[in-house]
This record gives sequence, structure tokens and C-alpha cells, in this order.
Amino acid sequence: MFNRWKSAILVYAVLLFIVGTALFHKLDKDDSFSPSSIFNDNAAAVATQEGPDFWGWETKTRFSSGSNEKEQICDSFPSHILSQVQVVLKIGASELPDRLDAQISTVTRCISNLLVVSDMESELHGHRVHDVLADLPESVWTNKADLEAYLALKQGNTKAVNGQQGWNLDRMKFLPMVERAYDVNPTAKWYVFLESDTYYVWDNLFRLLDQFDPTVPLYFGSPSPGKPTAEETTWFAYGGSGFIISAAAMQKLVYRKTGAYGEYIQPSLSAQYEDIIRGTDCGDTVIGWALYEKGVKLSGLWPMFNAHALHSIPFDEMHWCRPVISMHKTKLADMEGLTKWENGRDRTYPLLYADLFNYTGMGTFDQRPDWDNADWGGWQEPPESSAHTSFEACGKACHGNADCLSYTYSSSGHCFFIRSMRLGDKRPVNPEDRQTAGWDLEKMQKWRESHQCERAQWVKPSLSRIF
Repeated sequence: MFNRWKSAILVYAVLLFIVGTALFHKLDKDDSFSPSSIFNDNAAAVATQEGPDFWGWETKTRFSSGSNEKEQICDSFPSHILSQVQVVLKIGASELPDRLDAQISTVTRCISNLLVVSDMESELHGHRVHDVLADLPESVWTNKADLEAYLALKQGNTKAVNGQQGWNLDRMKFLPMVERAYDVNPTAKWYVFLESDTYYVWDNLFRLLDQFDPTVPLYFGSPSPGKPTAEETTWFAYGGSGFIISAAAMQKLVYRKTGAYGEYIQPSLSAQYEDIIRGTDCGDTVIGWALYEKGVKLSGLWPMFNAHALHSIPFDEMHWCRPVISMHKTKLADMEGLTKWENGRDRTYPLLYADLFNYTGMGTFDQRPDWDNADWGGWQEPPESSAHTSFEACGKACHGNADCLSYTYSSSGHCFFIRSMRLGDKRPVNPEDRQTAGWDLEKMQKWRESHQCERAQWVKPSLSRIF
């Protein structure tokens, strides 16, 4: 009996020592304590739910060693992954041929299973171009001007369709586009959509998809507010930045009810939403609404999916340690330049905005004439400020303002400050209002030195963190 009592004492003493030691280390580490955290491995995750809005994943590239020679760019591309990923390029027959040629020869050059959809049947660099408007029910064509433009394209008369008419037809392609994507490849795990001026960093995109389960209904992109309901605002992925739909989400989207004999008793996806197709100005909103109604909400991944063009990116806290997945309104020269530069870089780590900054060349020049870097996100000093008297005075005032990293001076007497490092773009020469852009190289260098990226910050889905 006495021996049993001694054994019990010994056991309790050991347990008390273990709990006490854990408590000591816990308190010593962060001055807080939750008893469950000693025994629950998941407690730390629960405790930090309101913490960083990103994952610090260690990801691996799918690419092999690359070459920046144009003819060899596809040698390193992981073509085997395309058996799981269906890439869909949406274009318009009235688009400029140069833009289409640039897209096909750079961003989608290595996509062997590329599905190209448009408003006219044709061929583009060996790819069949699918006329997906042909799949729409006739009842959609209530607008006479839209119908006439479409019929002109069917007859091969692309010059009869102007830019606005092309835009009007474009809004009608989105739902038949996703239906065609599923028809062509119903076994894909992911469906990746882009437009002719979208730039994808495929390495980062594949790294992202490796972290998610395609059997879960998922819808990724840069969030924009869509059609409201009585309870909430719905969201859609901005089409120009590209968007991704998982296999499970696609199946929910295109699902049609069947009767006792397996016959469809529900119309096609496009027919279900024909009223909205007719009434909207932007087709990407229709996809967001249809997915919402079928129980799939957007996972907003801005700024990894970005509505900015390269020259418009405001390099700052938000655009620094995050991986770059997409950009919109990409210049033709940047499509080719970025493709070569990307393929020549070491892909051991994902491409961050901090890396992309180096491609722009910023930090190697302090001014550019007939240039504007303040057309987005800029602000002015009070009218009486001496900053408005000359370019030199504008630069001096920027240097003296802790928030100013870039600036633009207009010869009409206006000085604009920018809080970020922004490249901007060339402006036409106007003798009455010439613009000159400047950059505070000293502050930029200090900012970069104080913002070293220890790891990639893969943002968590959010509808409050938006463009």
C-alpha cells in the first residue's frame, strides 16, 4: 500500500514538473498563458487569427533552369502541369492584331492547351479561336446594335465594329466562355482565365495552386464590388487581372438539374442569366454573381492579382514582399521584356514586388522629362507652397516631406507628391503644360534598406483589402 502511494506521489510530481516547466516557458516567451495551449498544437493558430494577413509558405518552383533566349523560353516551362490546369484566353475580333500577337508570343507562348475564345470564329497562331457568342440563346439578342455588330463579325467584317461595339459584345462572352472551358476540359483541376493585356507570372501562379485543394469550391482574383443583395455586397474578380476557378466551383457553376430519365430540366448557365447578361456593362460581374448564387464567394487575393499595369504599380508596403501573380494593361514591350527577364532569373524563390522593382530600373535615375508618375495616388501641397514654382522647388519640397518618395512637376505651376515609388509613363510634349517626373533616390534607398523581405507574404483571402 505504501509503495503504491509512493508511486502515485512520484507520478503527480512528474506531471506537476512538466506543467510547471511549460507554464514557465510560455510566460517567459510572451507574458500570456492559456492552459489549453500546453496540450493543443492548434492553439497558436487560433491565437493568431487576427494577426498577419498572409501565409509564410515555403514554396517550390515547377520550372526547370531557364534561358532568356526567345526560342528556348518554353524549354523550362512545366508543360506537364497543363493536364491539370486549363488556361483560357478571352479576346475580341476587333482588338489590335499587335496586342494579340504579343500575348501569344510571350505570356501564353508555352501554353500548349490554350483555349482562345472570342466573338468570331478564326485562327490565331495555330490556335483555334472559338466563337462563344454562338452558344448564347437567341433571346439574349434584344439590342439591335449588338446583334448587327455580331452579324458583321460572323461575315468577317471586323472593320465594321468599333471599340465601343466590341466592348458591348465582350460583356456577353463571360458565361459562355466558362461553359466552353468546362466542355473542352471537364477533368481539369483548375481553370485560369486571362485577357489579351493580362500578364501572368506562371511560376507564382503554379506555386499558389499547389497550396490549395481544387475539390473545394474556390474563386480567386482581385476583388471588385458587384451586384448588391438585401443583406450584403457581392464581389467579383476583376477580369483584366485574371481569375481562377477550381474544379469544384466550376462544377457548381455549370451544374444543371435533371429529370427522372437524366434529361436536363434546367437551361444552360448562359440561359439562366440572360437577363443579367443583357443588362450589365461588365461581364466579369455576371460570373461573380452566378458563383455567389451557387454558393461560391470570391477569395480576394489583391495585390497578388493586380489591376495595375507595371508602370503604374505603387511600390510600397503593400506592393513589396507579396508575390506577383498578375498585372493588367501590360504594354507590348513589357510583355516581351518581362518574359525574357523572368526566364533568366533564379526561380529558387517566388518573384516578389521587391524583385519586380529592379526590372523597372527605378533607383538608377532621378528625373525624366515629359513624364508623369503622379497620375494615380498623388497629392498637392497647399496653393501658397513654394513647391509649385519650379521643378527644382518641387523636388526640394518632396525631399523635405517624410511621406514623399516620388513627384511630378507641371509647368502650369503644380507640384504633385507620391507616397510610393512609382515609375509612371511618358506624356505627349505640351509646350503649355510640360510635365517632369522626379524621384527622391536617397529616401528610396533608405526605404528599401529598411524593408528587407525575410519571406514571401502569400496574402490570405480578403474582401476588405481591395484595389
